[in-house]
Amino acid sequence: MPADRHAGRLEQIPVDQILPNPDNPRLTFRQGELDGLQESIRQYGIQVPITVFKKGSHYFLIDGERRWRCASKLNLATIPALVQREPKPLENLLLMFNIHALREQWDLLTIALKLPTVVELLANDLKREPNEAELAAKTGLSRSIIRRCRLLMGLPQEYKTLLLEELKKPKSKQTLSEDLFIEIERVLKTVKRAMPEVVPDRNAARKALVRKYQNKVIENIVDIRKIGKIARSPNVGVDPEAAERAVRRIFTEPSFAITEAWNQTSAEAYAERDVVSRIDHLLVRLNELKVDEIDDDVREKLQELLDKAREILEAEE
Repeated sequence: MPADRHAGRLEQIPVDQILPNPDNPRLTFRQGELDGLQESIRQYGIQVPITVFKKGSHYFLIDGERRWRCASKLNLATIPALVQREPKPLENLLLMFNIHALREQWDLLTIALKLPTVVELLANDLKREPNEAELAAKTGLSRSIIRRCRLLMGLPQEYKTLLLEELKKPKSKQTLSEDLFIEIERVLKTVKRAMPEVVPDRNAARKALVRKYQNKVIENIVDIRKIGKIARSPNVGVDPEAAERAVRRIFTEPSFAITEAWNQTSAEAYAERDVVSRIDHLLVRLNELKVDEIDDDVREKLQELLDKAREILEAEE
Protein backbone atom coordinates (compact mmCIF):
# COMPACT_ATOMS: atom_id res chain seq x y z
CA MET A 1 0.00 0.00 0.00
CA PRO A 2 1.20 3.58 -0.59
CA ALA A 3 3.25 5.10 2.22
CA ASP A 4 0.79 8.00 2.70
CA ARG A 5 -2.10 5.65 3.53
CA HIS A 6 -1.68 6.36 7.27
CA ALA A 7 -0.74 10.06 6.88
CA GLY A 8 -4.15 11.67 7.40
CA ARG A 9 -4.91 15.15 8.71
CA LEU A 10 -6.86 15.41 11.97
CA GLU A 11 -10.10 17.42 11.77
CA GLN A 12 -13.34 17.91 13.67
CA ILE A 13 -16.00 16.82 11.18
CA PRO A 14 -19.79 17.30 11.43
CA VAL A 15 -21.28 13.94 12.37
CA ASP A 16 -24.12 14.37 9.86
CA GLN A 17 -21.67 14.73 6.95
CA ILE A 18 -20.30 11.22 7.49
CA LEU A 19 -21.69 8.13 5.75
CA PRO A 20 -20.95 4.42 6.26
CA ASN A 21 -18.46 2.87 3.88
CA PRO A 22 -20.50 1.00 1.23
CA ASP A 23 -17.76 -1.64 1.05
CA ASN A 24 -17.72 -2.43 4.76
CA PRO A 25 -18.64 -6.13 5.01
CA ARG A 26 -20.07 -5.63 8.48
CA LEU A 27 -23.84 -5.18 8.19
CA THR A 28 -25.11 -5.74 11.72
CA PHE A 29 -24.48 -3.58 14.78
CA ARG A 30 -26.45 -5.00 17.71
CA GLN A 31 -27.51 -2.30 20.16
CA GLY A 32 -26.39 -4.36 23.14
CA GLU A 33 -22.84 -4.32 21.76
CA LEU A 34 -22.94 -0.52 21.37
CA ASP A 35 -24.35 0.38 24.78
CA GLY A 36 -21.05 0.20 26.67
CA LEU A 37 -19.20 2.25 24.07
CA GLN A 38 -22.00 4.81 23.97
CA GLU A 39 -21.87 5.29 27.73
CA SER A 40 -18.06 5.68 27.61
CA ILE A 41 -18.37 8.35 24.90
CA ARG A 42 -21.09 10.10 26.91
CA GLN A 43 -18.73 10.38 29.89
CA TYR A 44 -15.31 10.84 28.30
CA GLY A 45 -15.90 11.78 24.66
CA ILE A 46 -14.23 10.22 21.59
CA GLN A 47 -10.75 9.19 22.73
CA VAL A 48 -9.61 7.65 19.41
CA PRO A 49 -10.34 9.53 16.17
CA ILE A 50 -12.27 7.76 13.43
CA THR A 51 -10.72 7.49 9.95
CA VAL A 52 -12.49 8.75 6.83
CA PHE A 53 -11.97 9.82 3.24
CA LYS A 54 -13.78 12.65 1.48
CA LYS A 55 -15.79 12.17 -1.69
CA GLY A 56 -17.90 15.05 -2.95
CA SER A 57 -19.59 16.79 -0.03
CA HIS A 58 -19.51 13.77 2.28
CA TYR A 59 -16.97 11.80 4.27
CA PHE A 60 -16.97 7.99 4.15
CA LEU A 61 -15.82 5.83 7.02
CA ILE A 62 -12.69 3.70 6.82
CA ASP A 63 -12.48 2.93 10.53
CA GLY A 64 -14.71 3.78 13.48
CA GLU A 65 -18.30 3.08 12.45
CA ARG A 66 -19.31 2.08 15.99
CA ARG A 67 -17.88 5.32 17.40
CA TRP A 68 -19.68 7.32 14.69
CA ARG A 69 -23.00 5.53 15.35
CA CYS A 70 -22.70 6.24 19.07
CA ALA A 71 -21.80 9.90 18.42
CA SER A 72 -24.87 10.20 16.21
CA LYS A 73 -27.09 8.63 18.90
CA LEU A 74 -25.72 11.09 21.44
CA ASN A 75 -26.41 14.02 19.04
CA LEU A 76 -22.77 15.14 19.04
CA ALA A 77 -22.21 17.94 16.54
CA THR A 78 -18.68 16.92 15.48
CA ILE A 79 -16.32 14.00 15.80
CA PRO A 80 -12.49 13.89 15.59
CA ALA A 81 -11.40 12.21 12.37
CA LEU A 82 -8.25 11.47 10.40
CA VAL A 83 -9.02 12.44 6.81
CA GLN A 84 -7.17 10.33 4.24
CA ARG A 85 -7.14 10.23 0.47
CA GLU A 86 -9.88 8.32 -1.30
CA PRO A 87 -8.77 4.71 -1.82
CA LYS A 88 -9.25 2.72 -5.00
CA PRO A 89 -12.13 0.17 -4.94
CA LEU A 90 -9.92 -2.86 -4.24
CA GLU A 91 -7.81 -0.94 -1.74
CA ASN A 92 -10.98 0.22 0.04
CA LEU A 93 -12.31 -3.34 0.38
CA LEU A 94 -9.00 -4.72 1.60
CA LEU A 95 -8.72 -1.89 4.12
CA MET A 96 -12.11 -2.90 5.50
CA PHE A 97 -11.02 -6.51 5.89
CA ASN A 98 -7.59 -5.83 7.34
CA ILE A 99 -8.64 -3.08 9.75
CA HIS A 100 -11.65 -4.89 11.17
CA ALA A 101 -11.29 -8.63 10.65
CA LEU A 102 -8.31 -8.95 12.99
CA ARG A 103 -9.81 -6.70 15.65
CA GLU A 104 -13.09 -8.50 16.33
CA GLN A 105 -15.08 -11.53 15.24
CA TRP A 106 -17.28 -10.57 12.32
CA ASP A 107 -20.43 -12.44 11.40
CA LEU A 108 -19.22 -14.82 8.69
CA LEU A 109 -22.15 -14.10 6.39
CA THR A 110 -21.15 -10.44 6.13
CA ILE A 111 -17.71 -11.53 4.93
CA ALA A 112 -19.24 -14.07 2.55
CA LEU A 113 -21.41 -11.40 0.92
CA LYS A 114 -18.37 -9.21 0.14
CA LEU A 115 -15.86 -11.93 -0.70
CA PRO A 116 -17.05 -12.37 -4.33
CA THR A 117 -16.31 -8.68 -4.96
CA VAL A 118 -12.82 -9.07 -3.48
CA VAL A 119 -12.23 -12.11 -5.70
CA GLU A 120 -13.44 -10.22 -8.79
CA LEU A 121 -11.30 -7.13 -8.13
CA LEU A 122 -8.23 -9.22 -7.32
CA ALA A 123 -8.78 -11.27 -10.48
CA ASN A 124 -8.77 -8.02 -12.50
CA ASP A 125 -5.45 -7.05 -10.91
CA LEU A 126 -3.83 -10.48 -11.20
CA LYS A 127 -5.37 -11.34 -14.60
CA ARG A 128 -6.44 -14.67 -13.07
CA GLU A 129 -8.54 -16.05 -10.22
CA PRO A 130 -6.77 -15.59 -6.85
CA ASN A 131 -6.09 -18.78 -4.94
CA GLU A 132 -7.00 -19.36 -1.30
CA ALA A 133 -3.55 -18.43 0.01
CA GLU A 134 -3.60 -15.11 -1.89
CA LEU A 135 -7.08 -14.30 -0.59
CA ALA A 136 -5.93 -14.98 2.97
CA ALA A 137 -2.82 -12.82 2.56
CA LYS A 138 -4.74 -9.90 1.04
CA THR A 139 -7.73 -9.88 3.41
CA GLY A 140 -6.09 -10.88 6.68
CA LEU A 141 -8.56 -13.75 7.02
CA SER A 142 -7.47 -17.29 7.82
CA ARG A 143 -7.87 -19.91 5.11
CA SER A 144 -10.34 -21.83 7.29
CA ILE A 145 -12.58 -18.75 7.55
CA ILE A 146 -12.41 -18.27 3.79
CA ARG A 147 -13.53 -21.89 3.29
CA ARG A 148 -16.42 -21.45 5.73
CA CYS A 149 -17.45 -18.23 4.01
CA ARG A 150 -17.44 -19.91 0.61
CA LEU A 151 -19.96 -22.44 1.90
CA LEU A 152 -22.24 -19.55 2.88
CA MET A 153 -21.67 -17.84 -0.48
CA GLY A 154 -23.40 -20.76 -2.19
CA LEU A 155 -26.59 -20.48 -0.15
CA PRO A 156 -29.80 -19.52 -1.99
CA GLN A 157 -30.81 -15.90 -1.42
CA GLU A 158 -33.76 -16.85 0.80
CA TYR A 159 -31.39 -18.32 3.38
CA LYS A 160 -28.96 -15.41 3.19
CA THR A 161 -31.89 -13.04 3.86
CA LEU A 162 -33.12 -15.25 6.70
CA LEU A 163 -29.65 -15.33 8.28
CA LEU A 164 -29.24 -11.55 8.00
CA GLU A 165 -32.48 -11.11 9.94
CA GLU A 166 -31.24 -13.56 12.59
CA LEU A 167 -27.91 -11.75 12.88
CA LYS A 168 -29.67 -8.53 13.83
CA LYS A 169 -30.89 -10.21 17.02
CA PRO A 170 -28.81 -10.66 20.19
CA LYS A 171 -26.89 -13.93 20.06
CA SER A 172 -29.11 -15.48 22.74
CA LYS A 173 -32.23 -14.79 20.65
CA GLN A 174 -30.98 -16.26 17.36
CA THR A 175 -32.71 -19.52 16.36
CA LEU A 176 -30.75 -20.20 13.16
CA SER A 177 -27.01 -19.72 12.89
CA GLU A 178 -24.22 -19.55 10.36
CA ASP A 179 -22.75 -22.70 11.92
CA LEU A 180 -25.98 -24.59 11.16
CA PHE A 181 -25.83 -23.72 7.47
CA ILE A 182 -22.09 -24.39 7.26
CA GLU A 183 -22.62 -27.91 8.66
CA ILE A 184 -25.54 -28.47 6.26
CA GLU A 185 -23.55 -27.32 3.20
CA ARG A 186 -20.57 -29.48 4.18
CA VAL A 187 -22.67 -32.61 4.61
CA LEU A 188 -24.60 -32.03 1.38
CA LYS A 189 -21.27 -31.91 -0.49
CA THR A 190 -20.16 -35.14 1.20
CA VAL A 191 -23.42 -36.96 0.43
CA LYS A 192 -23.36 -35.71 -3.16
CA ARG A 193 -19.90 -37.23 -3.62
CA ALA A 194 -20.64 -40.52 -1.84
CA MET A 195 -24.27 -41.07 -2.93
CA PRO A 196 -25.01 -38.70 -5.82
CA GLU A 197 -28.40 -40.29 -6.56
CA VAL A 198 -29.68 -39.69 -3.01
CA VAL A 199 -29.73 -35.87 -3.25
CA PRO A 200 -31.16 -34.99 -6.68
CA ASP A 201 -32.53 -31.71 -5.28
CA ARG A 202 -30.00 -30.05 -3.01
CA ASN A 203 -32.38 -27.29 -1.93
CA ALA A 204 -35.07 -29.80 -0.91
CA ALA A 205 -32.49 -31.64 1.20
CA ARG A 206 -31.37 -28.36 2.74
CA LYS A 207 -34.97 -27.41 3.58
CA ALA A 208 -35.53 -30.82 5.18
CA LEU A 209 -32.55 -30.38 7.53
CA VAL A 210 -33.47 -26.80 8.44
CA ARG A 211 -37.03 -27.91 9.23
CA LYS A 212 -35.75 -30.78 11.38
CA TYR A 213 -33.55 -28.38 13.32
CA GLN A 214 -36.43 -25.95 13.84
CA ASN A 215 -38.67 -28.82 15.01
CA LYS A 216 -35.97 -30.13 17.41
CA VAL A 217 -35.65 -33.42 15.51
CA ILE A 218 -32.02 -32.34 15.18
CA GLU A 219 -31.02 -31.18 18.66
CA ASN A 220 -27.30 -30.76 18.14
CA ILE A 221 -25.79 -29.09 15.07
CA VAL A 222 -22.74 -31.35 15.25
CA ASP A 223 -25.00 -34.40 14.73
CA ILE A 224 -25.42 -33.26 11.12
CA ARG A 225 -21.85 -34.49 10.47
CA LYS A 226 -23.05 -38.05 11.10
CA ILE A 227 -25.05 -37.93 7.84
CA GLY A 228 -21.79 -37.70 5.91
CA LYS A 229 -20.30 -40.54 7.94
CA ILE A 230 -23.37 -42.71 7.19
CA ALA A 231 -22.99 -41.89 3.47
CA ARG A 232 -19.36 -43.06 3.63
CA SER A 233 -20.06 -46.01 5.94
CA PRO A 234 -19.85 -48.68 3.18
CA ASN A 235 -16.09 -47.94 3.34
CA VAL A 236 -16.06 -49.39 6.88
CA GLY A 237 -18.15 -52.45 6.08
CA VAL A 238 -21.75 -51.19 6.36
CA ASP A 239 -24.25 -52.62 3.86
CA PRO A 240 -24.46 -49.98 1.06
CA GLU A 241 -28.22 -50.43 0.61
CA ALA A 242 -28.86 -49.97 4.33
CA ALA A 243 -26.70 -46.84 4.41
CA GLU A 244 -28.41 -45.36 1.36
CA ARG A 245 -31.85 -46.15 2.75
CA ALA A 246 -31.00 -44.41 6.04
CA VAL A 247 -29.72 -41.27 4.31
CA ARG A 248 -32.83 -41.09 2.13
CA ARG A 249 -35.05 -41.36 5.20
CA ILE A 250 -33.18 -38.48 6.87
CA PHE A 251 -34.03 -36.22 3.95
CA THR A 252 -37.59 -37.41 3.37
CA GLU A 253 -39.11 -38.44 6.72
CA PRO A 254 -39.75 -35.41 8.98
CA SER A 255 -39.53 -37.34 12.28
CA PHE A 256 -36.63 -39.67 11.43
CA ALA A 257 -33.70 -38.55 13.59
CA ILE A 258 -30.05 -38.57 12.55
CA THR A 259 -29.10 -40.37 15.77
CA GLU A 260 -31.61 -43.11 14.97
CA ALA A 261 -30.14 -43.56 11.48
CA TRP A 262 -26.63 -43.54 12.96
CA ASN A 263 -27.37 -46.19 15.57
CA GLN A 264 -29.20 -48.42 13.06
CA THR A 265 -26.44 -48.40 10.45
CA SER A 266 -23.03 -47.03 11.32
CA ALA A 267 -22.32 -46.58 15.02
CA GLU A 268 -20.97 -50.09 15.58
CA ALA A 269 -18.86 -50.15 12.42
CA TYR A 270 -17.20 -46.83 13.25
CA ALA A 271 -16.68 -47.92 16.87
CA GLU A 272 -14.92 -51.08 15.66
CA ARG A 273 -12.76 -49.06 13.28
CA ASP A 274 -11.85 -46.75 16.16
CA VAL A 275 -10.81 -49.78 18.27
CA VAL A 276 -8.65 -51.11 15.42
CA SER A 277 -7.02 -47.71 15.01
CA ARG A 278 -6.29 -47.47 18.74
CA ILE A 279 -4.86 -51.00 18.84
CA ASP A 280 -2.59 -50.21 15.88
CA HIS A 281 -1.39 -47.08 17.67
CA LEU A 282 -0.84 -49.03 20.90
CA LEU A 283 1.18 -51.72 19.08
CA VAL A 284 3.42 -49.06 17.56
CA ARG A 285 4.06 -47.55 20.99
CA LEU A 286 4.68 -50.95 22.59
CA ASN A 287 7.23 -51.81 19.93
CA GLU A 288 9.09 -48.63 20.87
CA LEU A 289 9.37 -49.68 24.54
CA LYS A 290 12.12 -51.82 26.02
CA VAL A 291 10.80 -54.66 28.17
CA ASP A 292 13.02 -53.80 31.13
CA GLU A 293 11.75 -50.18 31.08
CA ILE A 294 8.04 -51.02 31.49
CA ASP A 295 6.83 -50.07 34.96
CA ASP A 296 4.30 -51.96 37.09
CA ASP A 297 1.33 -49.69 36.20
CA VAL A 298 1.80 -50.40 32.49
CA ARG A 299 2.20 -54.14 33.15
CA GLU A 300 -1.09 -54.18 35.10
CA LYS A 301 -2.95 -52.46 32.27
CA LEU A 302 -1.43 -54.81 29.70
CA GLN A 303 -2.60 -57.76 31.78
CA GLU A 304 -6.14 -56.27 31.86
CA LEU A 305 -6.01 -55.84 28.10
CA LEU A 306 -4.76 -59.40 27.62
CA ASP A 307 -7.55 -60.80 29.82
CA LYS A 308 -10.18 -58.83 27.91
CA ALA A 309 -8.80 -59.95 24.56
CA ARG A 310 -8.91 -63.61 25.67
CA GLU A 311 -12.50 -63.15 26.88
CA ILE A 312 -13.58 -61.75 23.50
CA LEU A 313 -11.74 -64.40 21.47
CA GLU A 314 -13.04 -67.27 23.61
CA ALA A 315 -16.62 -65.99 23.29
CA GLU A 316 -16.35 -66.27 19.48
CA GLU A 317 -15.20 -69.91 19.55
